[in-house]
Order: sequence, then structure tokens, then C-alpha cells
Amino acid sequence: MPRWYRLDNAGKLYPAISSARRTTVFRLSADLSAAVHAGRLQEALTNLMPRFPYFSVHLKGGVFWYSLDSSQHTVQLERDSRYPCMNFPLHRRGIFPFRVRCWKNRIAVEFSHVLTDGTGALIFLKSLLAEYLHLEGVKREDCEGLPVPGERMRKGEDEDAFRRFGNPLLPSPPLSDPAFRLPLSLERPGYYKITTGIMPVEILKERAGDYGLSITEFLIAVMLDSYQSMLLDMPSGLRKKVIAPIRLNIPVNLRRIWPSPTYRNFFVSIDPEIDPRLGVWSFDEIISSTRHYMMYETNRHRLAGRIARNLRGERNPFARIIPLPIKNIVLPPLYSLFAEKYYTSGLSNLGMVDMPPHLSPFIRRFDFIPPPARGEKVKASLIGWNDK
Repeated sequence: MPRWYRLDNAGKLYPAISSARRTTVFRLSADLSAAVHAGRLQEALTNLMPRFPYFSVHLKGGVFWYSLDSSQHTVQLERDSRYPCMNFPLHRRGIFPFRVRCWKNRIAVEFSHVLTDGTGALIFLKSLLAEYLHLEGVKREDCEGLPVPGERMRKGEDEDAFRRFGNPLLPSPPLSDPAFRLPLSLERPGYYKITTGIMPVEILKERAGDYGLSITEFLIAVMLDSYQSMLLDMPSGLRKKVIAPIRLNIPVNLRRIWPSPTYRNFFVSIDPEIDPRLGVWSFDEIISSTRHYMMYETNRHRLAGRIARNLRGERNPFARIIPLPIKNIVLPPLYSLFAEKYYTSGLSNLGMVDMPPHLSPFIRRFDFIPPPARGEKVKASLIGWNDK
């Protein structure tokens, strides 16, 4: 097992910018059909951690960059909190960049993006559920490729896939104009509001299909249309001051494009938009724009350009020689100035969760909460289970 890991390209930024307002922490949870036995869940967690050595780490500051050092500590189960996705004291030695929680019949994992993305976190949660249910007496059967205790890590699970597949010499997409910002007041740091809902997936799929769109594409169009309505409802004087492109931050799972088995970060964001400065967009126009944008921008050549832009930022000679303490001071305001201002909102869809058939009857639902951010005051996320 390696003694330390470099932060992957996506993870390098997060230690410097994380705060009570911008925690970089997202959450996945599962509700079971019976109350969770905390002692057995701790046993399952302890059994599972050696199978995920790249998660059994803590953040360590170097001269120029952070790294992830292997930890000999045991991850301790926590009682769930009313306030999810709160900030980690990442810079404190021995602190894991994720937490596992439970309450009543719910098991939750909360990961800092320093460590992984939604795909990697979901794999971990599924493996934890499988091990816990087996300890609860569910017969051990084939787990259909899920990582399980006792097996060795598969080659490539801990790779930085950005380095493997990225080419920093490729041209990048041009920078966009700053986006329309939602005229909403933020809660005090450490608090944000969560609204959840459940609906049959077939209804959503059928509605999206009426327009020839996927579920993600349809919801992008709905969000763009909703924010346009919010803009149009403003008093004309205010509207003229704040009018700007309405743009969404949409993460794309790059494992669907390049064959990496990594459970670390491997995603880039694309940014569908409408520009109300050009006039009012009808819903049919938004549908058409979204369809063509998504088809064009999810092409591997276009995505490669976005990876290239991120890699160049990491490998910039000037950035590499700046000492880490100065990076920690400079990066948060730069991120606010040059990153967050380009998005109105965001949408992340983890798709339908699949579990081994012998375990499915014991799971009622999954939930996914995205990381809070200062600039994107409203975010949306989706995850599916069974027919909902």
C-alpha cells in the first residue's frame, strides 16, 4: 500500500478553498427497512477500510502542495446530524476527509471532494451496505463486482485518471462572461436549506421523452426556464443591472468516456446556458439549445479540452513555485472571482443505483445532497432507486 498519494487534478483546489460557506462536502445516504445496529455498522466499516486504502488517508501540507498520507487510525462511526455537509477540519492531522454516520434506519457517508467524486463515494456506500447487511445475517452471495473486504485493490482504482488521459497541450474552451446570480440571501455560514422530493422515474422519463431529451437534459431546460422567469419578474431597473447569461454547472462522469477504474475524482463540468440579453427564450428554444449543447459538449474531444485547461492550471510553473501558505491565502478570493461567478446554479445526476438482487429488499431509498457553495446559491441533485 502506498504511504502517500498525490491529490488528483480535481482535488488539488479544494483544501485551499474549503470553508464553512463552501465546504466541498457532499452526502450520500441509504434508508434501510430496519433500524441500523451501530456496533455492526462500525464492524462493517472497520472490515471494509483496508479494501479502500486511498480513502484511509489524511491531508498533509507540503512546501508547495497538499498530499494524502496513509493513516493508521480507525474511522469512527458518528451519530447523524441535523446539519449535513458541514466543513471538515481537513488541515488537522489525523482527520479523515470523509465521515460515516447513522441514525435510526439511515446510513450516510459525507465526502470532501478532496478525496473523490459522487461515483467513488457511491461505490464505497454500496460496499458498506453490502458488508453491513451480511453481518446482519443476510446470506453472502455474489456482490456483482462491488469491492468487498478481504480482496485486493484492483489495478487503477487509485490512479489520477486526469494525468493518464489528459493532454495539457490541447486547446481549451474560451472563457465565458460572468453569469446571472440569483438574488437570494445566504444563510449564516454553516447552514443551508434542503428540499427533497420523490417521484416515479417513469413519469420523469416520459416527460423528458416528449421533448426527445434525457432526464438530465430535461431538468437542465426546466432550471434554465425557471431562472429566466425569476429574472423577468424583477423590477425593470434591477433587471437591467443584473441581466447576464443564465448558466448551469453540470458535472460529467468521465469514466463513461475513458476506461478508468479509478474511485478517485474523474469528472469535469460543462455549462449549458441561455443568454437573456438576446431576448426572452421560449421553452421550445431552451429545449433545442440544451439538446444541441449537450450533444456537442459531451463529445470526448470537447471534454478533453476541458481536462487540458485544468491540467495547465496545475502545471503552470508560476503556480508550482508558490509556497503552500501563500496559495491558501490567494486561492479562495481567486476562486470566488474567477470560478464561482461564472455559474448561476448547478445540477448533478448520479443516475439509478444498482445493488446485488439479494440485498435490494433491505433498502428503501437513497438520497444525494450536493456540496454547498457561496456562488451557486441553489443546487439540485438526483439519484434513483428502484422505480423512483
